[in-house]
Amino acid sequence: MKIAVLSGSSKGELSVTLKYVKFIEKKFLQYDLKIINVSQRIQRIEKDEETFAKIMDDVKTSDGFLWAFHLYVMLVPAQHKRFIELIWERGAQKAFKDKYTAVLSTSIHFFDHTAHNYMRAICDDLDMKFVESFSADMDDLFSEPMRTKLLIFAENFFKAIENKLPTSKSYMPLACSKFRYAPGKVKDRG
Repeated sequence: MKIAVLSGSSKGELSVTLKYVKFIEKKFLQYDLKIINVSQRIQRIEKDEETFAKIMDDVKTSDGFLWAFHLYVMLVPAQHKRFIELIWERGAQKAFKDKYTAVLSTSIHFFDHTAHNYMRAICDDLDMKFVESFSADMDDLFSEPMRTKLLIFAENFFKAIENKLPTSKSYMPLACSKFRYAPGKVKDRG
């Protein structure tokens, strides 16, 4: 089974978040985790359609996705958000449809749910099968109970894909309004 890890860290391989991904990878050798550093390469991805197309090829051939990123204060990194914008700008939404997905973030736990809710809504908009999210503290890899929780998160994600478990959406798509404001003439009150 192939899992694409869409990394939201501009630090690339030096990312703390990717240390968590590597830990999962070492514990689940039967799965192929392909790390794609979208945030670190965002300027190239924006300018080079071929680079974006190669990422979309990886997306299409993956069985699932792990969105992995750090959080500083409530938000997904700007470079990661820019990659998400490019999905719509370049009409690549179909590549994500019906794919299983999960979110892994590292932070100091300050309003992580805001970023996780945002990512869940993005996944719902992409018509993906959202399994769950996991918010790790920056040093949770040093804690046996937290490593166990991380591995349970990963196992649940992999089993959902293997068993084609049903998922549900949390956010409905936005309805477009056809209302157009047409201001009237201003009367002179002089």
